[in-house]
Amino acid sequence: MRKFSADAASDDPSARSALPYAMIITAAMILASNHIIARYLNGVVPPIGLVFWRMVIGSIILLPFAARGVVIHRQLIRTHWRLFVVMACLFVPLGNGMIYAAYNFTTALNGGVVSTAQPALTVLLSWLLFRDLINWKQGAGIVIAALGVLIIITRGVPTNLLAFQPNGGDLLILLATVFIALHNVLLRRVPKQVGTFTFMLVIQLIGVVITLPLYVAESIFIRPVPVNLVTITSLLWVGIAITTVAVGLTNTAVRLIGANKASMGNYVRSLFTAFLAIMLLGEELHLFHAVALTLVIGGVYLMTRSRAYVTGVD
Repeated sequence: MRKFSADAASDDPSARSALPYAMIITAAMILASNHIIARYLNGVVPPIGLVFWRMVIGSIILLPFAARGVVIHRQLIRTHWRLFVVMACLFVPLGNGMIYAAYNFTTALNGGVVSTAQPALTVLLSWLLFRDLINWKQGAGIVIAALGVLIIITRGVPTNLLAFQPNGGDLLILLATVFIALHNVLLRRVPKQVGTFTFMLVIQLIGVVITLPLYVAESIFIRPVPVNLVTITSLLWVGIAITTVAVGLTNTAVRLIGANKASMGNYVRSLFTAFLAIMLLGEELHLFHAVALTLVIGGVYLMTRSRAYVTGVD
């Protein structure tokens, strides 16, 4: 999988058209629904069950489009199997599974703001692991975005942090966002010959295998996934719309216009998440939400205005 600079496709006519940006906005709307569904289903669908069936359904949908690539590049995939296993662990149980668990304890508004810091975390991890240089814009952006996340975790009351009273759900989402950012950093290690759909299918299938024993244990000792119209509809949505359509649109947009320009999807997603949380879940928008959202979006915007790039998928 290739890395793209902010101007990676500046000479491509498709990069100057409105289509990539329409893809980004559409994907952001769909990805925002992931937070809303996770919060809505908390206490009804257990988190491992939700992420397990999301990956199963997503794999079934991708199979006709990516199976040939898996067969063609099977030797390459086998050679790099450790990398794919690590990335599957980061993306499936540690990333998305932990996000679904977190919504048992926090709101979609909070989760939407915290997860918006993902690009800043990606740049920070790239520096820690691969010594990618961080310029002053990126450094300032990371600090500003971190302040926004801190405001959410402390509910706008700094003494909550001193008394160690942060919301556990917000901390889980922050940790999950770190895992997903680490997954995105490791994308540079994926062989270029392995296409986007092929990579997605491999990661999802490995994720299914990894989460299967956890899903069985959860079903036996905690609660199984209920079988009803709401559950089935929700699982189909997260499996098809979120796992396949939204991620596919995001990856395509990144290839057309570069990751920096495509990162606007993080801002749009947070705004859609806030809107849907208020309209559909009846959550209240407080002043600390607005301040935190402004800081996170401002920090990520400042960071992505540099010439460096952020590579990744959602």
